[in-house]
Amino acid sequence: VPPEGTPVNRIPIMAKQVLDLYTLYQLVTDKGGLVEVINKKIWREITKGLNLPTSITSAAFTLRTQYMKYLYPYECEKRALSSPGELQAAIDSNRREGRRQAFGTALFNYSPASTPTLLGTPKMPLPALSISTHSCGQLGQVHSVKKEDRMLAASVPGRITIPVGLAGHHLTAAQAAAASQAVVLEQLREK
Repeated sequence: VPPEGTPVNRIPIMAKQVLDLYTLYQLVTDKGGLVEVINKKIWREITKGLNLPTSITSAAFTLRTQYMKYLYPYECEKRALSSPGELQAAIDSNRREGRRQAFGTALFNYSPASTPTLLGTPKMPLPALSISTHSCGQLGQVHSVKKEDRMLAASVPGRITIPVGLAGHHLTAAQAAAASQAVVLEQLREK
């Protein structure tokens, strides 16, 4: 690592202010260096030390990126608090943990126990109902000449409620809609 370090070609900005690289370096090395800060997840303390708003959700990532770009080679040369290999291991571990948390959240939000409730809500079968009712209305208009045809059009909605009822039992709204359309097409073919 050359002693002069990485040249700063573009001034790093965070929260509409110039990022104080000197203070960032002091804060991170006081906590034991970059690897230690990543492993202990103490970026919030660094953010506070830099007087940055705590509402910045990407603060940890941005500070880590800027530190790695401009300051980490200097930290390695002057303080030797960690090695690039240890840094990569800390980053990988942090990523894996982030994925595990996201996966856990997804499982919590979409647990199978809640699925029947979601499907059983009146909102889900509505698309199927609106499609089938509309199709039946067209059937009634096209075949309104004969009396038995009108009776047929009136009987179709009764048959279409079967897939809608099934929607409550693990059928998606799209499947229910497809099934109702199939019934309407079947009626048209019979005609």
